[in-house]
Formats: sequence, structure tokens, C-alpha cells
Amino acid sequence: MSDIFREVEEEIRREQAKVLWDRYGIYVVAVAVLVVAVTAGWRGWQWYVARQAAETGQQYYEALQLARDGKHAEADAAFAEIARSSTGFAALARLRAAATLADAGKVSEAVAAFDAVANDAAIEDRLRDVARVRAAYLLLDAGDLSGIDERVGRLAAEGNPWRHSAREILGLAAFQAGDLSTANARFEELLADTATPQDMRQRAQLMVALIASEAPPAVPAAAAAPATATPEAEQPAASGEGDTQ
Repeated sequence: MSDIFREVEEEIRREQAKVLWDRYGIYVVAVAVLVVAVTAGWRGWQWYVARQAAETGQQYYEALQLARDGKHAEADAAFAEIARSSTGFAALARLRAAATLADAGKVSEAVAAFDAVANDAAIEDRLRDVARVRAAYLLLDAGDLSGIDERVGRLAAEGNPWRHSAREILGLAAFQAGDLSTANARFEELLADTATPQDMRQRAQLMVALIASEAPPAVPAAAAAPATATPEAEQPAASGEGDTQ
């Protein structure tokens, strides 16, 4: 008897499965096809992106070679073309295009190009900070100190990966402005930081020594106080005891 019930249950399950398939089978097939299509599409997109990146990478290398050969106009055009792409090389190309302008002596244009990268929120922060540092170095070399703190002041904070370059720039700017105290403090920060690169540490040591040689010597307190006249010094010289007859 139990076998009969079991067969009936199995028959019912088969009937239910058939009804469900007849009703929803087309959707199951559609979902399966969609999954296959999406997977194929995603892999195709990955292949396309990889190919585009490889092509752009080759273009970037060729543009770098033009810059190394001194062909600044051609290099600038090549970097500008890459910068219009949507690959990861676009931001790098914009930075290199700005550097090419600087190499060509077009300082104001180069600073503007670096600033454009620094102010582009779509670019990752690390590259934007690179642009800020490069612009600040150019301004420093040009003797334009007004916008340096605005660009790299916050980068000098403890723990910032660009703090060493920022502190050196700020120290040199203060030195050029004649603010020896601030300049010395910045270079002392570099010397106190164990992570300061060796070449930068050596430059900081030279600047600290130079500042010490240019600072006015400290005047001892005793020497600085005005001399107090003694009563003897204030007393007029004694006249002769009498006029000669």
C-alpha cells in the first residue's frame, strides 16, 4: 500500500513540475540566455578595455620619446590626444603635457596646466598632489611666492606622502622672502623626519648652515645694555686752585 502512495506522490510531483515548466520555462531559458550574454559581454568589454589601454600605453611611450628628443610641440600634441581618452593614461598624459610646457620655458602655461589637473575632482588625489607640487616648484623657480602656500601648505602635514617636497618648497620660499626663522623651522622639520630622502636631507643641512651664517649674531645682554655713567665721569674736571698773578 505504501508503494502505491509513493508512486502517486511522485506522479503528482511530476505533474506539478510539468505545470511549472509549461508556465515559467520560457523565463528560465531567457534568464539563462541573459546570464550567458552578460558574461560574454563583460568579457568582451574587458578585452576591449585591455586593448585600448595597451594602445594608449604605446602612444604614451611614443609621446615620452618625443619629449626626450626635444620635440616639444609634437610631444605636446601627442599628450593632448592621449589626455582626451578615457583610459588611465589620460591624467598621466595631462601631467606630462604640463611638464613639456615647462621644459619649453612656458612657465605660466605649465603652471596653469598643472593647476587644471590639481583642481580636477575626477582625478585621483595622488596625481592631483603631484600637480600641486610641480606647480609650486615652477613658481618657486620663477620667484613667484604668492601662491606657493596655497598649493602645498596642507601637503606639509605629518604623515602626508608629499610632506618632504612640500616642506622643502615652503622653506625655500620663506628663505627667498627673507623670513629666515620660518625657513629654518621648515628645514629642521626635514632633518627631524627619519623618512626624509638622503639628498633632500643634505640640502636641508646646507640651508640650515646658510641661514645660521646669514642670521645677525645674538647680542649678549650685558653688551646690549647702555653704559651707566659713573659719578666720577659725570663730575666736571677740577679747575686750577687760582689764577696766575
